[in-house]
Amino acid sequence: MSRLREAATWLAIFLATGFIGGELARPWLVVGLHNPFWAIWPYAGEAGAILASGLFLALAGFRVLPGSRKSSAQARKVIKFGPLQAVWLVTGFLLMQLAGLLGFLLLLNAIRFLAAVITHQPPLFDVSGPGADISAALAGAFTAALWSFWYIGRRGQARLRDARPSGIAWCRSRPQGYGVAALAAFLIILVVLTLFHFLPPDAARLDKLPDAKLYEAPGWPAVGILLLVVCIAPPLEEFVFRGGVFAALATRFSPLLAGIGTTLVFVAVHAPEKIYYPPGFIDVGLMAAASAWMRVRFGSIRPGILLHILYNAGLLVAVGLAG
Repeated sequence: MSRLREAATWLAIFLATGFIGGELARPWLVVGLHNPFWAIWPYAGEAGAILASGLFLALAGFRVLPGSRKSSAQARKVIKFGPLQAVWLVTGFLLMQLAGLLGFLLLLNAIRFLAAVITHQPPLFDVSGPGADISAALAGAFTAALWSFWYIGRRGQARLRDARPSGIAWCRSRPQGYGVAALAAFLIILVVLTLFHFLPPDAARLDKLPDAKLYEAPGWPAVGILLLVVCIAPPLEEFVFRGGVFAALATRFSPLLAGIGTTLVFVAVHAPEKIYYPPGFIDVGLMAAASAWMRVRFGSIRPGILLHILYNAGLLVAVGLAG
């Protein structure tokens, strides 16, 4: 309990410091004033608290904070990897993603501000366009990836190539696993097209999504969003959810319950993308459930990665066909 109290005290200090720092910096925050999604200026205190909490996680994880170092006897204990670590993994994944995104925007804004001061000219580049948006999203994904790889490596290194349900299952799959993944992706995309046909989305409401404009941006931002959606997000999310989270839950619960829990968490994480089109929860739930089943059936998360890549790519095509 003493370690929990120390961690809570440090977290409170970081949150308070970050919030106060953000409020003090409010007059200099002009990031995204013309883009509602990135308009962090009215929420400077909250943005500072998020950045501070991300810093707390990093420093606490590396045992840098006073009182966080383990004794030699504690260091020899078996490293726990269970449901509590699943909660920490998901929390850190989401928090670090947001912290990396906000941190990039603040850094970009600081460079813009300093350049204007040094040159005595108006700001030379825009920080509210699609280029800055996709760059910030990539920075958030990169930060979340670093956190997730470090946390799983620290907590589950011995489980990394373990094909059992309680293992991370980063190992080879039987060849038929990839064939099943391709077939599952094809069937789920058919479900998407069927939903679009019988329950067409409201384009006006979908335009309210934070990343809606990113998909319409020409040039390199379009390449960036394609890279993020098809090449980066699938392996990262499969490693985190069907790898780390599933394994942590499976140490305490049955593979079925671990799969259900992982799927529900995955759907909840993607809720902001589906909020204006509720039928979309069906296909993302099917994808997550199929990936969890293949993870157990073939003893590897790699078929799930292929399914996720094909699903995301097929979803982009389906949305394009639906206009």
